[in-house]
Amino acid sequence: MATPPSVGDKQLQRIIRDLHDAVLELSREHKECAEPITDDSANLHKFFYKLEYLLQFDQKEKTTFLGQRKDYWDYFCDCLIKIKGANDGIRFVKSIPELKTSLGKGRAFIRYSLVHQRLADTLQQCLINQKVTSDWYYARSPFLKSHLTADIINHLYELNQLQFDVAARGYDLDADWPTFARRTIGPGSSAYLWKPPSRCSSINSLVSSYSHSQAQEFLPIPDLSHSLLGELGELGEPPGSSVADNLRVELDQSELRQQELLARVQELSKEAAELKGVVKDLRGQLSAQKSPASHSNGETADEERTSQTCRESISSQVQDRLAAAENKNMELLSKLDEALTEKGQQTASYCDSAWKIQELLDKLKTAEEERLEAKREAEDRARHAERLSQELKLREEELRSSEEKLAEVKAGAHDEREEAITRLEELQSAVGRIQGALTLKEKETGNLRAQLQDLQASLECRERQAEELRKRLQEEREEVEQRCSMSSSHSEELDSLILDLRKTLKSRDKELAASSERVKHLEEQLEKLNVEEERLSSQPNEDEVSSCGETGSIEDYKTQCSHLMDINTKLLETARRSEASVTEMTESRVALLDQLAALRASEKHLKGRVEAAKMSVDDREKKLLDENLHLEELVQKAVVQMEQSDAQLKKSERENRELLDVQSSLKKQLAAAQQELDLLTAKADKLDKNLTASQRSQAELLEKMQETEAKLREQTVTCGLLQARAEELESRAGEQHDEKGAAESNEKMQKLHDDHQSSSVETKEAPFRLVIAEAQLELNLREVSRLREEVVELRAQLLAGTEERVKVQALQEVTEASREDLRVLAEQLKAQVEELNRRHVDEILRSREREEALVRERDGEAQARAGLAVEVTASREELDKLKMRYEALCLENSESREALHRANTETAELGVHVCMLTAENEEARLRWESLSTRLQELEEEATQEAERLNTCMEQLRQENQELLSQLHNDERLLESEQKLQKELSKAQQEAEAVQEASQEETQALRLQLSSQATQHQEQLQSVNQELQEVKLQLATEQEKVLGLESKLRQLEAGNQRYCQQIEEKNIQMAESENLIQQKEDEIIHLRGNLSR
Repeated sequence: MATPPSVGDKQLQRIIRDLHDAVLELSREHKECAEPITDDSANLHKFFYKLEYLLQFDQKEKTTFLGQRKDYWDYFCDCLIKIKGANDGIRFVKSIPELKTSLGKGRAFIRYSLVHQRLADTLQQCLINQKVTSDWYYARSPFLKSHLTADIINHLYELNQLQFDVAARGYDLDADWPTFARRTIGPGSSAYLWKPPSRCSSINSLVSSYSHSQAQEFLPIPDLSHSLLGELGELGEPPGSSVADNLRVELDQSELRQQELLARVQELSKEAAELKGVVKDLRGQLSAQKSPASHSNGETADEERTSQTCRESISSQVQDRLAAAENKNMELLSKLDEALTEKGQQTASYCDSAWKIQELLDKLKTAEEERLEAKREAEDRARHAERLSQELKLREEELRSSEEKLAEVKAGAHDEREEAITRLEELQSAVGRIQGALTLKEKETGNLRAQLQDLQASLECRERQAEELRKRLQEEREEVEQRCSMSSSHSEELDSLILDLRKTLKSRDKELAASSERVKHLEEQLEKLNVEEERLSSQPNEDEVSSCGETGSIEDYKTQCSHLMDINTKLLETARRSEASVTEMTESRVALLDQLAALRASEKHLKGRVEAAKMSVDDREKKLLDENLHLEELVQKAVVQMEQSDAQLKKSERENRELLDVQSSLKKQLAAAQQELDLLTAKADKLDKNLTASQRSQAELLEKMQETEAKLREQTVTCGLLQARAEELESRAGEQHDEKGAAESNEKMQKLHDDHQSSSVETKEAPFRLVIAEAQLELNLREVSRLREEVVELRAQLLAGTEERVKVQALQEVTEASREDLRVLAEQLKAQVEELNRRHVDEILRSREREEALVRERDGEAQARAGLAVEVTASREELDKLKMRYEALCLENSESREALHRANTETAELGVHVCMLTAENEEARLRWESLSTRLQELEEEATQEAERLNTCMEQLRQENQELLSQLHNDERLLESEQKLQKELSKAQQEAEAVQEASQEETQALRLQLSSQATQHQEQLQSVNQELQEVKLQLATEQEKVLGLESKLRQLEAGNQRYCQQIEEKNIQMAESENLIQQKEDEIIHLRGNLSR
């Protein structure tokens, strides 16, 4: 019966524990009593109920053909019926007639297995067959879970050490398990006379054991033939089982009856031997009585008579008894022979019928399987045919759609081809116009280059002048420093120098304004050139719109392609020149900016020098330092700007290289396309010529053929006429010959003579006519043969012409395909040319944007120059004011020097103190970081070690489960397996304890580290607030760090201990695995011996 789904795994675990407890109680009871366990044991009842519950838990509902419910007995039959040596219990239970239900037979089989100490082996043999087990049980069954089955099998193996005296017969096992043991009255019923059965797998041992233990169940059979026929007659109605199984049961029963008869014969032979012994004793007594009778002659005749009568009566009785015994023996032997012969015939006939029935059943099963397979194959083929028909329909639809698309593509390709031809013609006209514009542009670019070279020369001159100014300024600066160190009396000379410098600055400003005007002029010219480039680039589009109706040929297309390539090269050259001019302009701009920056720096330097003359030495040093820093910043900015400009230049150069590569690839493609086009056009011309020539030759051949056929017809007609005429002449010659022989009469000699003369003339003419006709016939036949040969030759020529026509058509198709490819290539080239034009326009726009940015920068620089002029005027005013303040500052300078010296000493001391504190703080932070990293590494190592231990434990568990499923043939192996399991459980517990301890220690360390980190952060904050208390807190931190280091050392030592323990456990596990491997080898050896 199927258990409801509310039963869970916990209940299964509880049932398995109860089963184990029952097994332990049974083993304890057996040890205490030292007797076999019978049905009186309450622990045995508990064991039966728990085992039956497990066997029925989550079992699938199955019924026989007659509707009877199947139970775990049928599961045992399915698993064991085909295993040699394991199906003896099945056969024995089937031989018990009082068991009607599947449940009762299953209980009898369990009791049989307990008696023969084979319950664990039998159940394990069943569970090995996973296919049948999964067919009989649902997924929640314990027999489909490896760890639960291992536990159950281990518990059942403990019963192999116990002895059971439980009978499979004599109880109503269909209703319930027996609750008491049956005891028979007699000397054989004592428990001390019970003998354990052997583990032999033959059914004869079962019969002998049950013949000794339950002899009262096998009653004497007075009439063997009737009983055998009656029992065998019941075979026609098997209750729910197959005919072959019932025949096997009847054979087993007949074997049992045969053994009973043999035992009965042995008993009768023993009785006959006893009777023979009695006869011998009586004869000895007679001989003993005869001997004293011969010696005693003096006894009376009455005694002799009495003794003689006694002897006669005794001898008669003995003879009667012997005769009766011999008759009885003879009857019994005859009956036994008859019964044996009948039984042998019946068993032979039943065996033959059983084998035939079995063969028929096998054939029926195979036929049914073949029918089902044929049905499945037919269904699969029907499905496959439907699928193929659907696929065929889909393919047909796809083919139609593809044909439609192909037609559309062909039409579109034709249209595109015409459009491409028109566009190419438009491009030709546009290219002619662009060439004229490009020549003008080249002339303008030449003028611009000349102007740019002039500008470069002027810029070089200015650079030289700027370098000379720098040298002069450097010399003047050195002189000013010397003068300032000597005395302050040279201030008037400095003023004169300042005036000279101002004049030079004014002249430089004028030069800069002139150069800026020239730059503006050049920029305006560049803008004009850009406008012209745009106008020229827009002209092809207008020309394309205007020249839509023009048409051209393939030769024009070639010339246009060459023109386009030349124009493209010129455009790229002009683009390169424009880019080079732009780069030169940018370089000149950069040089001008450098000059301007140098002038500004010189101006600022002069201002600083004037101010430095009025300041003290310390103030001058500070000022110089600030100026140096400012100059370094300016230099860095200039370097950054230079790098940016270099990057932009590199980018533009890279783009130019890419454009050149694209242009070269386009040139190559155009050249290849032109070559292919030339070849294809030449081929097309040749094919056209060949086609026309072949058509002409074919027409001539057809005309010749018609003429020859007409001649043939005429010749055949003439031949027919000539043949008819020859036949007429031959017939006439025969008639004349007959008439010549018929003239016999003498009366008409004259007439005959006349007739003979006339006939002789005619006969002379006839052979001449025949010869002439034959000659004409031969001529006509020769003419016919000649005409036929000409016809054959003409037909061969016609076939060759048709073949040439087919070839020409194929070549035409190839040329059309190549034309299509060329059209596609032309479209691709057109698209690439458009893309190049688009890129060129984009480059022009980018260059225009760059020029606009340059113009803006130039405007900004002009504004900056105006601001600098305003600043120069303001600085002059400030110079006057500074001269007034200089004297007051000189007085304050001495006081400030002293105060500065004191402040410097104090700041130096404070700086040293702060440096020491920061160094100590940094050291503490580094130590904390190293400790935290070390702790993280330790945690990771601990987690990895724990994971490795878990994986090892899982692997060991799996290996143990596999080993437990294999070790089942020897009791000593079971004991060693149990010991290994205990050791494994201990090792698992120890490993789990080690893992838990390591986890707890890591958690404690984490908590400690987190608390210490928070404390350390608080201490760092207090260090920032109170610098004086930092040393004390650092000392405490160092002490804590030392404590943590000691703890870490302790943890490392503990970790090493744990590693050593784990290695020891691994060694133990390896040793246990070696032991298990040895045991497996022993099992394999024992199995080999058993199989032998």
